[in-house]
Amino acid sequence: MPIDDKVYRQLNKEPAINSLFRSDKVGKCAKLFDDYYKSVEQIDSSEWYEYYLERYPKVLANTSLAITSLDINDSFAYVKHRIIGQTWNGMLNEIALVKELQEQFPNLTFEKADYNKDEQYFTDFECFSNGILILGLQIKPITYKYMSNPYQLKAKDNHNKQRELYKLTYGVPHFLIYYEKDELYEKQNVFNQINLLLTNLINQNNEQ
Repeated sequence: MPIDDKVYRQLNKEPAINSLFRSDKVGKCAKLFDDYYKSVEQIDSSEWYEYYLERYPKVLANTSLAITSLDINDSFAYVKHRIIGQTWNGMLNEIALVKELQEQFPNLTFEKADYNKDEQYFTDFECFSNGILILGLQIKPITYKYMSNPYQLKAKDNHNKQRELYKLTYGVPHFLIYYEKDELYEKQNVFNQINLLLTNLINQNNEQ
């Protein structure tokens, strides 16, 4: 980011500016990235940037003009980072964490959930054993864990309801895991939870 981190954080707190980044204005970036991710063999940040611009050619420029507290160059850099860069960063963290889980559990398969399932059930990835769904996963930055203002708490409550609906609909557990500084938060605890799940599944199969 070419602008100061304190300035960036302050801009993120301003309701008038936040309203500029609603999905009805900038598009559903998670779905856009999901579509891009599935359309290429290997993702690339420059290609992702071009992919977004092809679908929303005027958003970056128009949004930049609406931010009057920065000069136009800094405003454009801020908007580009917040729409294009933050989507990229978040998705890369998800992919890296799932790759780590895949390496730890080579006999399992982790697949990215489609956008509609993510929207309805707060689910980024699904885990399969021999083709059978055993687990839903949502991956969030550690900052999500500590969100505490009324609006954030309401959102987290809605997310928990979505997770419960997923468990009820698909009959499998749903884990919410975090990353911190690009690493899996409480890694061993996550591994232990999955190992316990696998042990329980083995015991259930032996009893049948």
